[in-house]
Amino acid sequence: MESAKGRGLWRFLWAVSVFLSLALGQVFPQGGGRYLYSDGTQQELLPTQEGYRLRYWKEGRVFREDRLKGGAEGLFLLGVGLPEGYFPFTPPLLLYPSRLDLGLSWGGSARFRGQRVALSARVEGNEGVRVKAGAFNAYRVRVAYTTEKGGTDLKEIFLVPGLGVVAYRTGEDWVELLRLPQALTPRQGP
Repeated sequence: MESAKGRGLWRFLWAVSVFLSLALGQVFPQGGGRYLYSDGTQQELLPTQEGYRLRYWKEGRVFREDRLKGGAEGLFLLGVGLPEGYFPFTPPLLLYPSRLDLGLSWGGSARFRGQRVALSARVEGNEGVRVKAGAFNAYRVRVAYTTEKGGTDLKEIFLVPGLGVVAYRTGEDWVELLRLPQALTPRQGP
């Protein structure tokens, strides 16, 4: 069992890493981690030489894997692995710029699975948000994905630099982080 002193040290180290990440503009924790959300989705963020792989698990199976690359400009989505194969974005799509500020907008478009898709995002605010994993000061980012075939996906994301997405809203659905990310260890399943 972990002592109160050990938990306090861990929280301190976690807070320092979050503040350093804020200073460096890092969206996710550099070492990766496992996330559990209230809709039953588990995410596993794996550092790679080119950036990250973000795996999505539900009911014991991977149903999606995003390939991400960080750079001076920000975090890019290179492609998405689905059960039927890997599909790149051409060119890679900017998910988050390297530095977030209130009122900042960004966007871009790419070819994905035979059609043009576009992303448009804006930092709408910086506010406190309470979820099962804790209370955080998060950037509230409104994101819209559209396709040339008429598809649209609107989300309101609550993003904590150095930690990742702590909650999001799609329509009436609210999904939140249930616990702080767990450190990565080799695994065979969720």
